[in-house]
Amino acid sequence: MIKQIWKYKLEAVHNEIQIPSDGKVLAVQTQNEIPHIWVLVNSDNEMQTRTFTVVGTGHSFDDTNKKYVGTFQDGPFVWHLFEIVS
Repeated sequence: MIKQIWKYKLEAVHNEIQIPSDGKVLAVQTQNEIPHIWVLVNSDNEMQTRTFTVVGTGHSFDDTNKKYVGTFQDGPFVWHLFEIVS
C-alpha cells in the first residue's frame, strides 16, 4: 500500500478537515507562523470529515470526547490540539 503525507492548515479554534479514512496525524507545528497538521494517508481511501479544536494553555475546556493530538507554540502562546471523537 502506497501512502503519502498531507499537510492541512489549522484556520480557527474549531477545524473541520476532509482527510482520507484511517489518516494518522503525525505532527502539529507552525510553518511560516501558521499552524498545520501533517497526516499520513492512503489517498485511495474514502474522505471523511474530522474535527479538531485548539485550546490555549490555562484555558478551561470540556475534554469529553477529545483525544490529545499535540502541542505547538505561536510566539508567546502555547496551544494544544485535540481531535473530537465520538
